[in-house]
Amino acid sequence: GVLLSAPAFAQAHIRGTLTAAKDGTISVQTAKGETVSIKLANDAGLFLVTKAEMSAIQSGKFVGITSFEQDGKRVAREVHVFDESLRGLAEGHYPWDLESKPNMMTNANISKVEEVGTDRVLVLNYKGGEQTITIPTSATVVAFDKAPADQLAVGRKVFIVMNKDGSEAAAVVIGAEGVKPPM
Repeated sequence: GVLLSAPAFAQAHIRGTLTAAKDGTISVQTAKGETVSIKLANDAGLFLVTKAEMSAIQSGKFVGITSFEQDGKRVAREVHVFDESLRGLAEGHYPWDLESKPNMMTNANISKVEEVGTDRVLVLNYKGGEQTITIPTSATVVAFDKAPADQLAVGRKVFIVMNKDGSEAAAVVIGAEGVKPPM
């Protein structure tokens, strides 16, 4: 499978619930209630997110963090702890479309973890930069790993990254039972 670059990872997204998966095509009901049929690219990446604890956030881990600015600091809304096999996935620091207010996605290596009260403060390094992000106890923490095709189960929440021309899915992030990919 192809490791998506940062700009690719930030292009068009579809969020919704899987209603069908057959012969390389999936159907998804979006939040607006419309059902869309999407062809999976031959090399589409399939990923599974499962609930994780704050303790999974450790120095040396490669993570993806969605954050917004608050009082001049970057504060995490959610943390994806990547499996080691996914190190380097969409590495960088770039705008993200999680909510109406501006937020950023930072995919980077944790070089340092400090505990400040109940919060964790992470120093993150990526090619060409460094960010310091506070992880409050309210942040969602998930583990992010490669998934086999049988994880495309009807009723699961999915987050789909479309390819450049929007014709096929380049990647599908699947929520494990009861987990919505927090992206």
